[in-house]
Amino acid sequence: MPSPLDQAQDILSYPFAIGPLGTPPETIAWARKHRPVCPISLPSGTRAWMVTNKDDIGLVLTDKRFSRDLTYAGAPRFVGEDFTAVPGGLFNLDPPDHTRVRRVIGNFYTRSGVERFRPLVERHAAQLLDAMAEGDNPADLMQAYSTQLPLHSSCDMLQVPVDFREQYLAYFHTQTNYQATAEEVAQATAKILDFSRDIVALKRRHPGLADPIGALIEARRQGLIDEDELVGTVCYLFVTGSEPLIPPLSTGVLTLLEHRAQLQQCIDDPTLWPKAIEEVLRYHHNGVLGLPRVATEDVALKDTVIRRGEAVCATMLGVTWDPKYYRHPAKFDIHRSTDGTATFGAGPHFCLGSALVRMFLEVAYRMLFARFPRLALAVPASEIPWEENILFIRPVSLPVAW
Repeated sequence: MPSPLDQAQDILSYPFAIGPLGTPPETIAWARKHRPVCPISLPSGTRAWMVTNKDDIGLVLTDKRFSRDLTYAGAPRFVGEDFTAVPGGLFNLDPPDHTRVRRVIGNFYTRSGVERFRPLVERHAAQLLDAMAEGDNPADLMQAYSTQLPLHSSCDMLQVPVDFREQYLAYFHTQTNYQATAEEVAQATAKILDFSRDIVALKRRHPGLADPIGALIEARRQGLIDEDELVGTVCYLFVTGSEPLIPPLSTGVLTLLEHRAQLQQCIDDPTLWPKAIEEVLRYHHNGVLGLPRVATEDVALKDTVIRRGEAVCATMLGVTWDPKYYRHPAKFDIHRSTDGTATFGAGPHFCLGSALVRMFLEVAYRMLFARFPRLALAVPASEIPWEENILFIRPVSLPVAW
């Protein structure tokens, strides 16, 4: 029997135009109301289902009938062979393999585990803010702080030289760019795998367990994980260690600057920063659509049957802007009773770095606005350019003055 996905005529094309100042595309709210299980076309031409409300997304993320293993030939891709094609990485493993590999590095990313990284984040933040104070005013916060703090902090956490990390950034930008060609994406992924192998070789010459990569190498030596799982998970750590931190450190700052009264409350009372962070995480998810999953058998969802082998994308902005669970979701309010946990997903693939993100942003926001309490946009917010054709949406530049 033909699938409704193959027969759909009114299919939506992704990427969608984002809302004002990095808020969710209006398409998501439209789909939630009119087509909660909506057929879409990815930039690669692959068709997929998009689910847009919290209940359905929770099912997709927690039900074992939806797999994250997309390493097989012909699996759905956004553009080409991106990081979802890398064998062995945590992105692309289902339980029990996912559970086994995640256990190797999990202790580094618990709430208490990430506290060991707080001093190094504070040190890098202080150095960057010193340089910013001594430099031009106005300045581009993206170049001075929002991209640099995640980069330098991630390198220290993983005990990898910064110049290695800088090599990786250009590859990752191509790998997650929806305007790139399939060939360009595949080449970038191959480069990232080579990069990760080089990092593993470097770290093997200097063994130790004090960082996540060292723990993975020791687990490989003991036979607890295989070589693909070692290299693929190193790729994963570089993806999650800095790139997802750039949007909340740029789009989030912009949103706070546009809600000055709430920002001032945090400056006056730093104990409010955790609440502001939760609202930023709810209000802005790093990516719009979410990584594909594939149905391993036919699954009925609403009035749609998702056939075995079909792709499903669960947009986390559909969760955190679902009016059934978040009253007036378009209103930015740091005093909500709800938090930002849902932005990190659910089920086995609940974000490994959720505690790290919260600690990092608390340091980054607190120190930025303690140093520059009168920080303000140097241009009207409507004039800020956006990178819309990449996985992690953020401003191209963020001119600020103080």
